[in-house]
Amino acid sequence: MTRTLKLKIYRYDPDQDAKPYMQDVTVELQESDKMLLDALQRIKADVDDSLTLRRSCREGVCGSDAMNINGKIGLACTTNLNELTEPIVLRPLPGLPVIRDLIVDMTQFFKQYD
Repeated sequence: MTRTLKLKIYRYDPDQDAKPYMQDVTVELQESDKMLLDALQRIKADVDDSLTLRRSCREGVCGSDAMNINGKIGLACTTNLNELTEPIVLRPLPGLPVIRDLIVDMTQFFKQYD
């Protein structure tokens, strides 16, 4: 059984885009796609392979997939799709320079801990 999911995703490629924009995306999920990170990986695989985001441990430990999810900061790997209202609105972390799409420059953040 598949499920259709609708998202609005912040997109920005400084090499191609004059300014950021929101992209409407519809993706067909598989039964195994439970978390937001699963949906994002499904988008990269089946809809738009240019979508850029960070991910690593898939267990909520590393924090690399942190983003603004429907107006709240969260981790894509620990955010259950059943708990989100559609369209799911995804933006990069606020207050940090955007490198591309959902990836921000964490340099200043990490300098605080030197």
